[in-house]
Amino acid sequence: MKKALLLIIGIVTVCFLIANADYLSNFLDTLKTGALIPLVLSVVAMLARHFVQAASYDAAFDAVGHRTGFWHNVVLIYSLVFINTFCLFSGATGVAFIIDDARRQGCDAGQSTGGAILSQIGYFAAIFVISTIGFVTMLVAGQMNTLFLVGGLALAGVLLVLSSLFFIGHFRPRVLYRFFLWLERPARRVVGLFRRQLKDGWGRHTARSFVNTANILASNPKGALITVSYASFSAILNMACLVAIGYAFGFENVAALVAAFAVAAISVILSPTPQGVGVVEAAIAAILTAYGCSLATATAIALVYRGIMFWVPFCIGAVLLSQSGFFSSKKTASEEQKHKDIGWISGTLVFLVGVVNIGLSFLPDVFKPFTMLTEWVDMSALFVGIPLIVGSVLLIVCAVGLVMRFRTAWAVTLSLLSIIAGAEFLFEGTIQVGVVGIVLVAWLFFQRNAFDRPLTMEELRKGPGKPSRWGKGTRKDSK
Repeated sequence: MKKALLLIIGIVTVCFLIANADYLSNFLDTLKTGALIPLVLSVVAMLARHFVQAASYDAAFDAVGHRTGFWHNVVLIYSLVFINTFCLFSGATGVAFIIDDARRQGCDAGQSTGGAILSQIGYFAAIFVISTIGFVTMLVAGQMNTLFLVGGLALAGVLLVLSSLFFIGHFRPRVLYRFFLWLERPARRVVGLFRRQLKDGWGRHTARSFVNTANILASNPKGALITVSYASFSAILNMACLVAIGYAFGFENVAALVAAFAVAAISVILSPTPQGVGVVEAAIAAILTAYGCSLATATAIALVYRGIMFWVPFCIGAVLLSQSGFFSSKKTASEEQKHKDIGWISGTLVFLVGVVNIGLSFLPDVFKPFTMLTEWVDMSALFVGIPLIVGSVLLIVCAVGLVMRFRTAWAVTLSLLSIIAGAEFLFEGTIQVGVVGIVLVAWLFFQRNAFDRPLTMEELRKGPGKPSRWGKGTRKDSK
């Protein structure tokens, strides 16, 4: 499943970059118009900011008794920039990513959760420090921003809730036990939707581990203080990046730049778009123009700041994500696991073909920025209207069957793709669609041994994660 997820992330990343191609082009053109030395300093501040943030994560897990390693956290930080881009709610997926990474490093549930929450406390505390500076700056200048004020209060509430988990764990452990025991039931229901199950006694074990982590922190308050200090310094470097860019474009009002950064930091958290794309730039430009900066200069500052502080780390994170270990497989993966991976990858590819064609039928304008990608799987030249919808839905159904590794789904998919590819070549002349069809057919044919399950009610109840007795027997007999 992780390989299929990596495939989807790769495709989404390409689409995300294509959709923002004009923005990136404007960023590069605007970058050439700024003063060189301040721009170089802004890049140095950006790199230093992420290294210091990595040190904060290192200190967070060291505080709960687990050593991670500085370079490991550098890779993790840049990977989180990439992962959080596709996650709303200010990096909820990023927190899960941190916990998963810690578990793979040998942490127990409570220790990994405690370290992840402490690292997030450091992050929110750093933003809170900057927000306080921005609040004072705007208050003195008489330029208080309502969005900033509401966001700052919400941030303070989040910080209070996260911190209270450690205080309750240390001073009122029974309350924490009751909370996790209550949480266990709905957690089991949610996990059950994915055909998984929690370990027996999950709530009690997690509460115990969390209480132990809280006690470790209580005996080592210095570690928590170091975490917050590193994170605060990281935020200051982030702010220094914006100030340097302001100087690069001739705007030297430091107070205005600090206020703009404070609003931008809150905007990232409250924004409905991934990592505040579009929203943060508008917020920075609005604050700077309110302080007397020209609209052209304010736009240039906002554009270059986001290019350096978001897009450059985003690209670095895309490269380093493969080194994070999240998508790595065991070197001694069983034959069954390999077949599961093949099923997920095959199903994902076929599913995307079906979904894209349905999207092109109902929401063509949404897919226009991605024409250079969608034209490779667009079957509208061959099918129109109802036949196109039916064919796309059939591909989606087959995709589910491929994930479950049904032999019938494999045969139907193979036949359907062969017909589509042949028709594209012979009648429509859309060669690229035919090429994709032939490639998928070839992939499915050479991986045919992975699809060894019969289409029966018993196999349907097992789901994609269960081996097939029929398949095992067949392979044994074939030997």
